[in-house]
Amino acid sequence: MSTETPPPENAPNPIRRALSRFPTRYRPALFFDGVSNIGNGVHLVLFLVALVVQETILDAEVWHQAVLASFFFGSCLFGLLVTRIGTIVPMRQLVILPNCLIGLMLFGTLFIPTDGATWFTILIGATFLLKVFQQVAEMNMFRMLYPDTHRSAAVGLLRAVSAISGLSITITSWWWFALWPAWYSGLFCIMGLMLFSSAWYYSKIPIPRKSMFERENREGLLTSFKNGCRIFFSDRRFVLYQFGFALAGIANHIGLYLVPRIMRENAGAADSTIRFVTAVMPVLLLVMTAPLWGRYMDKKSPMTARGIFNVLQIFAFVLYAVGGVTGKVWPLALGGAIHALSNGGGSINWITGSMYFAKPEHVSLYNGIHVFLTGVRGFIGPPLAMFLFVETETIGSLKIEGLGMGPRVFLVSAVLSLLGAVVMFTQAKFDTGPVENTSN
Repeated sequence: MSTETPPPENAPNPIRRALSRFPTRYRPALFFDGVSNIGNGVHLVLFLVALVVQETILDAEVWHQAVLASFFFGSCLFGLLVTRIGTIVPMRQLVILPNCLIGLMLFGTLFIPTDGATWFTILIGATFLLKVFQQVAEMNMFRMLYPDTHRSAAVGLLRAVSAISGLSITITSWWWFALWPAWYSGLFCIMGLMLFSSAWYYSKIPIPRKSMFERENREGLLTSFKNGCRIFFSDRRFVLYQFGFALAGIANHIGLYLVPRIMRENAGAADSTIRFVTAVMPVLLLVMTAPLWGRYMDKKSPMTARGIFNVLQIFAFVLYAVGGVTGKVWPLALGGAIHALSNGGGSINWITGSMYFAKPEHVSLYNGIHVFLTGVRGFIGPPLAMFLFVETETIGSLKIEGLGMGPRVFLVSAVLSLLGAVVMFTQAKFDTGPVENTSN
């Protein structure tokens, strides 16, 4: 339909140039996907902005941050449900509906009291449970909408769009929270409206019928689970890839949410510095590097790319530990910058890597498994980090005794990242290429 295909000559010059790098048949989808990703910038920064609110406005405890991180990372446990529900509900609707529901829930921050760190954690955590459906469905849609030869480049471009949007949110939050901290909910309401807009534009993406996901599978839940496990464990390449991914992945889940607290308690950083290093700078560097990483990864295997990102993580985690132990801000800031560079490509690799191993009929299953395993380590990692980090932590009447490692916990993350890099580089050395090419 002509209403779904914007004439290239009507698009602004930067957009026209970006679209011109892709085959003509994929440009309408990329256009609407790109506009939708302006709203999706909310997903990119919601966790970071929420951490800042917890640390600098609501005076949350370590356990609040651990719970929020467990919601954020652990929600991926529901990834396999998307594979199942996708046999009943169109995959595109699994992108649209969660965006609408999350947008509505963000308006709930209007009713949270000033001492409501617990209610804030529960509400924002609940949005992360819904986000996983949007996240996995969008990953599946990438395989449907873009060819293997241009997929990482497309995802890199889309991530740059969402990152620019996310950057505008984080810069606004930096200013907003400094002027009106008691009215932080106003920014969350704006983010809710952005998600409504994202859902509307995503509904306009033209879907080629021959690329529609198969929906005739009506196996029982237990049978589907058994078949999925059989397919997964029979693919030794994918199992090894997930093992290497998990090592460095849990390193992120252990350390990431502790950075704002260490900046405040160990380095004595001002609130404005904490907001910049933990929210603004990561998104700024993502904007700058995501398109470049996307082009690079179209030429490299996901194992090689992941190994490089893991090496960058090692340097970042060591600098976090140095900054926390010495009480200096600059190592924490430099570590944050290096970590952001790693995440700029790592986020693309996380989205597209599993498709390298999947036959067309197994795309949704492989993505679901990948997200589910992310959820397993994401659910375990933050509580483990709290146990390693604190000497004691009180949650109501419950008193938890920890190991009291403090900022040295990042050295654990550095070792895990090193092991992950070794696995990835070893697998890349003996790689036989993507299944999508060998099966044609």
